[in-house]
Amino acid sequence: MSTLPIPAELLDELLDYDDEDEESSATHFDRMEDVFARLETTANRLGLAEAFWAEPEEPVRALGFDLLAVQAHQFDWHVQPLIDAAAAVRLDGMAVAGVRLRRAAANALACVLEDARVLEPLLRFAADPDAGVRWQVARGVPSVVDPLPPDAVRVLSAMLRDEDSDVRDWAAFALGSRENDTPELRDALARLLFDVDPDTAGEAASALARRKDPRVLPVLRQMLTEPDVGHLYFEAAAELADPELLPLLEQLEAGGVTDRMLRTAIEACGGAAD
Repeated sequence: MSTLPIPAELLDELLDYDDEDEESSATHFDRMEDVFARLETTANRLGLAEAFWAEPEEPVRALGFDLLAVQAHQFDWHVQPLIDAAAAVRLDGMAVAGVRLRRAAANALACVLEDARVLEPLLRFAADPDAGVRWQVARGVPSVVDPLPPDAVRVLSAMLRDEDSDVRDWAAFALGSRENDTPELRDALARLLFDVDPDTAGEAASALARRKDPRVLPVLRQMLTEPDVGHLYFEAAAELADPELLPLLEQLEAGGVTDRMLRTAIEACGGAAD
């Protein structure tokens, strides 16, 4: 029998959502934010999260992670309890938890962007069979960890080959935006330069340009002839800063492209300041 300190009607409302549906999920987290605000104190908020985690039903346990995820950018009092609760989500063999619980745990960890403690617990979910969970890992690498430790590089490099384009995209960003730089990492990123997903390919180009890898130059020469070339290729051109790209960039600007990064790329490649 549940001993949760909330009305049964509210519990039913919180459980009534579809985490596969974007609108339904957004409504769910709006409700969680409302519950979080009404609890008012840290003790009450953590107490309810722990009460959720103590329940046997996995959808109810997931609510504990969702409750803390709505404020993860603002505070750090919840980080260690969150890590401990996520560690209790079983991923091995027959004990594997349900997908809603795994998604909720990975999401709550991924929302903690500025605390290095969540990196290792988050990587634990990297081999999940659900693409949504793997995406949380790729997008949730804490921004304060730079360079990434070897285990994280290994895991994210494997994600560059993920069947899901969103996972590849965010793994490329996570690796590309850090100081890590090895021949193996560059080769892994270079394999994505012509990825079927344009965002993934753009992230790879930006990452290689940041490392001054010459393999990105012919790609930029090709992509900068396209009138609808994406922002990431302007970013890559700015990072590479090769004067050979200047005529192509200036032609895009003359054609009416107004992206601010285009102007940055023009100046980086030797063009006159605006």
